[in-house]
Amino acid sequence: MRCCRSRPPARSAWPRSIRMRAPPRPSAPPPNSFTETAMPMPDDILPDTALDWSGLKLDGRTAVLGIIGDPVAQVKAPLPLTRLLQRRGINAVLVPLHVRAADVAPLLQTLLAVRNVAGVVVTVPHKQLVAGLPIETLRAAREARAVNVVRRKGDAWQGDLLDGAGFVSGLVRNGFDVNGRSVGLAGAGGAGNAIAFALAAAGAARIDVRDADDAKRADLVDRLRALGHAAGDWDAASPRDLLVNATPAGMRDGDPLPIAPSAIRAGQTVADVIMEPHTTPLLALAQRQGARIVHGRHMMDEQLERMADFFAEALQ
Repeated sequence: MRCCRSRPPARSAWPRSIRMRAPPRPSAPPPNSFTETAMPMPDDILPDTALDWSGLKLDGRTAVLGIIGDPVAQVKAPLPLTRLLQRRGINAVLVPLHVRAADVAPLLQTLLAVRNVAGVVVTVPHKQLVAGLPIETLRAAREARAVNVVRRKGDAWQGDLLDGAGFVSGLVRNGFDVNGRSVGLAGAGGAGNAIAFALAAAGAARIDVRDADDAKRADLVDRLRALGHAAGDWDAASPRDLLVNATPAGMRDGDPLPIAPSAIRAGQTVADVIMEPHTTPLLALAQRQGARIVHGRHMMDEQLERMADFFAEALQ
């Protein structure tokens, strides 16, 4: 008796020339069901752990937001953003979605057909990839060529970039005034671009960049200069007021330091975008050498209200 094994369907590509559209809506769409009476929520929406989901609403009317990355084990946003949205009376949850780069475009296309999916948070390493897809982007995303939030707008996606504003707000909350300061930035990827343009807008005197990819580094430096900002290649021997790691280095055991120990001096501020581990090897070293440190969690914490505002438009 012969047994036939069915072949899996071929993965469909998402041609850049084709605009993302969902299937036509029903002629009489169901009434809005995401915004409801505000639920009483704890005052603290930023717990130290992400384990307590008690008191949150999840039912057939819940809107879904995803956070896509590769990996996603390190993400911290699902619980605090869910709590913040539900405290505002919005019945929505944010869930992690582990997605490889080759699957990002097909996934976003498919999610448009899922009517209760309202948007997506984009994390490493997909921010620049999403910015290159045929979606509408707002100013910060266009300027930095990176996207970290995407919301449904009709039958298409609209993207923005909140990383940079969140990062600068985190520095300010930790007592660091960017205006007139010199910066050494490690990383010219999505996070690095966001941070560079936000620091420039906040008045940084000079931003020098290093990246393993010379083309990415040169492109970022050229675009900063084109807007009138002082920028160049990072010579680690020159002192800087602020050192920033905007690379994934430090997320995994055995990663090399993204910034040479010789570049770190007492009195500097050293910031990392990595949230897990909380204190990266870079930050631990900087602290031992007398520098002031800013953890990666601050960048996310300062984005939460901005994310809630951004997604609220798609959830009304």
